[in-house]
Amino acid sequence: MPIADTEQFTHSHRALKDGAVTFRCSADNGKWPWLLLDPFDPIVVQTINFWAASGASAARGTLDPTKWTALTQTEWTCGVQGAGHATHGIAEPDGPAGGLGYRLTFFDADGALVYRMSGTGVVFQNRNFEAWRSEKKHEVAATAGPGDFAYAPIDDVGVQPPGVSFLAELGDAEIPSASGLITRENGFPPGHPYLSGSGDHVNATHLAEAGRQFASLLNGGAAQNCIGGEMDFKHFVELGAPFHVTLVERNDGDRPMALTVHQADRLCARIMLSFA
Repeated sequence: MPIADTEQFTHSHRALKDGAVTFRCSADNGKWPWLLLDPFDPIVVQTINFWAASGASAARGTLDPTKWTALTQTEWTCGVQGAGHATHGIAEPDGPAGGLGYRLTFFDADGALVYRMSGTGVVFQNRNFEAWRSEKKHEVAATAGPGDFAYAPIDDVGVQPPGVSFLAELGDAEIPSASGLITRENGFPPGHPYLSGSGDHVNATHLAEAGRQFASLLNGGAAQNCIGGEMDFKHFVELGAPFHVTLVERNDGDRPMALTVHQADRLCARIMLSFA
C-alpha cells in the first residue's frame, strides 16, 4: 500500500552505514489504540511489522510513497513471556538486490526482546494498480457474494469487547473449517477499534487475527497465546466476500497450527501459528 505522509508509529530513525536503521516506537495508545492489547497479540505484531518496515525504508530513502507494495511472506517469533510493548528496535535490509526484504528486532523499555520478525514483498512498479485491482474485485464479487453471514459469538473466537468476530462457527465436515467475512465496516475503524490498512483488501493483520480466532474455535473459545507464526500470501483476499479457513495441521508440541485461506476457490494464503 502507499504510505501516507502522516505521523508514523516509529520515530527518531537513525540510518547506519551498513543499511540498518535504528528507531524508537510511540507509546501513545490514544493515537495507536492497538497498544491496549497484549504485546504478543497478532494484531499488534502485524501492525508494528508494517509501521517499522515502512518507517525504516523511508529513513533509508528507499521508500516511494506513490508506489503500491504487497507483502508476500512474513514470519515472527515473540521474545520472553512478560515482555512489555516495544519501545525501540533495529531494521536490517534482507533481500535480493532491488528486492523488498527486511529483518526487524524489537526491545521493551527494560531491553528485553519482544520480537524478531522478517518479511519479503513486491513493489508494483509499472502496473496500473487501481485498474487491475478493480477488475480483480469484480471477479471475486461475481463468484462469491457475501449473502447472509452468521458470525460466531466473540466468546467462541476468544475475543473480548470491543473486539470483533470475523468467523462463523466451525463447519460439520471431518476436516475443521470455518467461513469468514471481513468488510470495510467490521475490519476498520470505527467498526473495529484496533485494525487499519489501505482499505483495498483484507491485509496481513486481518488474516493473522482470523487465524488466531480459528484456533480459539478449535479450543472451545479459549484465548490463545500466540508466540510466533509465518504467513505466505498468494492472492489478495477481497473485502466484502466470504473466505474459508481450513485446518491443515493442529498445533502439537513444537509443531505450529497450519491453516489455508481460500476465496472463490482460489488459495490465497497459508498461515502457521505457534501457541504457548
